[in-house]
Amino acid sequence: MNEDGLIERWNALTEARNAFLEELEKIGESRSATVPSDGGWSALQVMEHIMTSETGTLGYLKKKTSSGWEGLDLAGPEHEQAGTELVRRLQSAERYKAPTVLPEPVGSASYTTLIAAWHQLRDDMEQFVFSLDEEFFPKLILRQPAAGPLHLFHTLEFLEAHIRHHIPQIQRIRESLGE
Repeated sequence: MNEDGLIERWNALTEARNAFLEELEKIGESRSATVPSDGGWSALQVMEHIMTSETGTLGYLKKKTSSGWEGLDLAGPEHEQAGTELVRRLQSAERYKAPTVLPEPVGSASYTTLIAAWHQLRDDMEQFVFSLDEEFFPKLILRQPAAGPLHLFHTLEFLEAHIRHHIPQIQRIRESLGE
C-alpha cells in the first residue's frame, strides 16, 4: 500500500463515477426524477443514495483519522477477506437492500444540483484522501455496515464497487422509461 496504489484506486473510483454519469445522461435531466413503473427509485434517488454513502464515508474517515494513525488498529487477514467479500458481493448481479444506517433517498434535489454536489464531494474527498500520511493506509479507518472495519484501499474499492453495482439499476430505469 503506497501512493501509487492510492492513485490507482482513486482513478478507478473516478472512472466508476464517470461511467455512472454517462448512464444517467442517457436518461436525461427531464426524466431523471421519474420513478420507474416497478415502483423503485428514480435515477436521481439512486445517485442521491450513492452520494449519501460517500458523504457518510468521508465524514467517518475524517473523524476516525482526526486523532492520528498511532491509535488505529492494523488491518489483518480477516479484514482483507471481509473487504474482498464485500466487493465481490457488489460486483455480482445480486440485489441488496440499502443498509438501515442510510436514509431512504427522497429525490427532491434537481439533476443539476446533485451533479454539482457530487463533484464538490469528490473534490473534498480527493483533497482529504491525498492529504493522508501513508501510515494511515494499512489502518482500519472505516466501519462499513456489511463488512465491518476496512482500511483505506478497501474503502475506496468499496465505493467504486458500490457505484458500479448501481449502474445496471440506472440501465433498468432507462429501459422502464422507454429509453
